[in-house]
Amino acid sequence: MRRLLFLEPGHFHAALTLRVPHPSLADEIVVYASEGPELTDFLALVARFNQRTEAPTRWRPVVVTSGDSLPRLVDERRGDIAVLAGKNGGKARTIRRLHESGFHVLADKPWLVEHEDLSPIRASLATWPLVTEIMTGRHDIATRLLQRLVD
Repeated sequence: MRRLLFLEPGHFHAALTLRVPHPSLADEIVVYASEGPELTDFLALVARFNQRTEAPTRWRPVVVTSGDSLPRLVDERRGDIAVLAGKNGGKARTIRRLHESGFHVLADKPWLVEHEDLSPIRASLATWPLVTEIMTGRHDIATRLLQRLVD
């Protein structure tokens, strides 16, 4: 059973990965984050998924607050899939650090903010473990057709 680890979930895209349960994922998730409104919003959205009347989830967040969450997540290794959705600056280097540490990485876009981000992204995508984006809606056929019409 795989366990999801969330690193500083500063954008609702992180919580959207929890809309639907998956039989290969543990109900317990571990959230490494600084205290503040972003963490509060993330936990509130997870709670709403758990409390909805139709198809509720059973996520059990374990929160680890730390001033520097990335080293703690890597050192503790309480799961094997890291979800990264938040601030964009430095995302490519964070993805690379997680990948080098043996974590699969699910990250929202954008990965490339500056030219220097290209090298760590190429290295992370070149080998196992898996690194992929979670913004899959843009690959949906209806979305692609709509974009073509707009263009």
